[in-house]
Amino acid sequence: MSTRRKKTGMSAGQARETGAARLLGIGIILAIGLVVAAAGFPVSTRTEGYVGLFMVVAMLGLHAIARRLRFAEPAVTPIRIASIFVAIFLTARYLIWRVEFTIGGYGAFSTAAGILLLTAELYSAGFALLGYFVNVNPRHRKPVSLPADHRLWPTVDVVVPSYNEPADILEVTLLGALNLDYPGDRLQIHLLDDGGTDDRCRRADIGERSRTRRKTLQALCARLGVRYHTRVHNDHAKAGNINAAIGDLNGELMVILDADHVPTTDFLLKTVGFFVKDPLCFLVQTPHSFINPDPIEKNLGTFTDSPAETELFHNTIQAGLDGWNASFFCGSAAVMRRSALLEVGGIQGDTITEDAETAMILHARGYHSVFLNESLSIGLQPETVMSFIAQRVRWAQGALQLLHFKNPLRLKGLRWTQKLAYLASFSYWFFPFSRIVTILAPSLFLLFGVMVYNATTAQYAIYGMPYVLSTMVFADLIFGEIRWPMMSDVYEMVQTPLAAPALAATVIRPRQLSFRVTPKGEPMDEDFVPRVAWIQYVFLLVVVVSLVAGIGRWMYDPGERPQLVFTMMWELVNTLIVAAAVGVTLERRQQRTEFRVTPTRPLPTVVTAADGQRMAARIRDISMGGARLEISDPVLAARGFCFDERVTVALMSERGGRHVASIPARITRDVRGEVGVAFVFADSVQKADIVHLIYGDSAELAARLARRRRRVSFAQAYRYMARKAARGLGAHLHFVFFQGLRGRARALRQAPDMRPRLSGE
Repeated sequence: MSTRRKKTGMSAGQARETGAARLLGIGIILAIGLVVAAAGFPVSTRTEGYVGLFMVVAMLGLHAIARRLRFAEPAVTPIRIASIFVAIFLTARYLIWRVEFTIGGYGAFSTAAGILLLTAELYSAGFALLGYFVNVNPRHRKPVSLPADHRLWPTVDVVVPSYNEPADILEVTLLGALNLDYPGDRLQIHLLDDGGTDDRCRRADIGERSRTRRKTLQALCARLGVRYHTRVHNDHAKAGNINAAIGDLNGELMVILDADHVPTTDFLLKTVGFFVKDPLCFLVQTPHSFINPDPIEKNLGTFTDSPAETELFHNTIQAGLDGWNASFFCGSAAVMRRSALLEVGGIQGDTITEDAETAMILHARGYHSVFLNESLSIGLQPETVMSFIAQRVRWAQGALQLLHFKNPLRLKGLRWTQKLAYLASFSYWFFPFSRIVTILAPSLFLLFGVMVYNATTAQYAIYGMPYVLSTMVFADLIFGEIRWPMMSDVYEMVQTPLAAPALAATVIRPRQLSFRVTPKGEPMDEDFVPRVAWIQYVFLLVVVVSLVAGIGRWMYDPGERPQLVFTMMWELVNTLIVAAAVGVTLERRQQRTEFRVTPTRPLPTVVTAADGQRMAARIRDISMGGARLEISDPVLAARGFCFDERVTVALMSERGGRHVASIPARITRDVRGEVGVAFVFADSVQKADIVHLIYGDSAELAARLARRRRRVSFAQAYRYMARKAARGLGAHLHFVFFQGLRGRARALRQAPDMRPRLSGE
């Protein structure tokens, strides 16, 4: 069926929405042209200063109004649009000034370095402009109700692709899928095992391990009533794994869940209605939310008191993309129309980011996507810095592959608004090259006197500061609750040293890439520093020495002070970023692979001791492995338990109807009425009750995520990052220093005594 024929299936309301989006896009482009022309209109320097001041005050005023409106949508939509045009005006004015007046005049090397810095700034400004476009028209959807007659509900297959994940992680995900609130005769769960393929089972090196895995997972699926799938080969990784099974499925819709992504019970009730309403809907994507900290959150200690890094894309940017019908598949926590996938040959596999590639191809066919901004699943993030970087590098390499092989600007069928939206998403991943330039540029001037930015303090105050402030104010307006200043810089700096060469290799050889599964649930028995840390040491040494050199130049060469003011401020910010990145590279000890959650509301329970005595308690935190309980009665709390004593923990479960679930457990600790228990499950039914308690309630999940979201001022954000960077760097240096001393002492103890011996000894 052609794209033209497909579009005839749109309702009148959808056609109006599409037409409105097109008109909005055209209006934005025309308005941008007028704004840029106004920015280039020649006026005196004094007038430029007044204009910049007025624009900054206007933007701060708009921000203050938004704050009074509590940033509520859609009330702040006009404020967002006005702020975007102010930011575009200041950006255009700054770039025109940069190109005309700040390059050259101090020799060939200085000119070359200045052009390199300007290129990095042009990339950042271009990406910011694309970001303004993406976020000008975010869509905030509500779930679509399903028909009252269950027989009219679409049939659904839930597929869980797996490669090397352990059986206990897979069991939790499968139990979560089995807990889904959906008619049993219209739902089937499937495990797609790519770690037990025929090829792997026949290999001499891993054959025995693969055969054991296959038998273990087959037994797990038989016990749970889940269909087990494997295949002959491992071609095309995750995409190939799904495509090998898609022909054996019968459902109209297909839910794809990563092996560690556990859905809430209402996942299907809130997503399937979109497919009933819109026959051209091929995708409903929900945010990715996580139960554990990523290595940056863990090693800097930001997991409990700052917003999650992933929410910037998974909650806000996807909503902006959805406004242009360009929200895309993110590999998991999504529902897809199986017939649409079959039309294009299944999940695409020409690049290693098969998810975005598939969505883009189906958008080009005229299909629609939906982003529902409700967290309806929770998964695991990489635990180590190296696995985190490997995951992000894979995303980046896939984006560059897509730009090379299936460039959205040249892909027929995409609307121009969708092309710009995809370009914005993919072009982000060039940041490592820009980051290296912006980290090293001030050092060239402070250490070697290379004039990379030919401007005085007054000139930068007139042109540069309004531009920087406008980007900061706009970011706070749109992202302030979920992304604080400096946080993105630290995440990018952590990735840059390894991402830059990997991306350079991708640009040169885009075909020579392979899909690698991101490790999850990794135990770490002791603190350690990965080898990648030495690259961050080099950056830290450069910026610190540059600061010292800058102080010296300030003291002994007053004539350079006009150039030193903002350069020193720039380098101070760089030092903060790199110091935090060094702090991240101290991997903290972590033996627990089952992460605990703290309920947002009281969860009462009753503990029955071995002697039959019953004690009321409250769950303080809980995981699949156990819980921490607070005994309510101080008299009974004083009674105490013996270590390893067997007890029963009774709690209320909503799974399959409200009932009391009795979970066998053993005591692991008892300190002042706080009791630690380890669950000893007798069957999968008991484990399913705990899965439901931890993962099943979407309202509880939303409340847990909301606890981390709050707005802070710019000063608070910088103080916060300075404190975290100082603590992280201090802990890192302390560890390295004392580890070095212990290693030296150990070497001396183990070395033979080489002292010269006197005669007679």
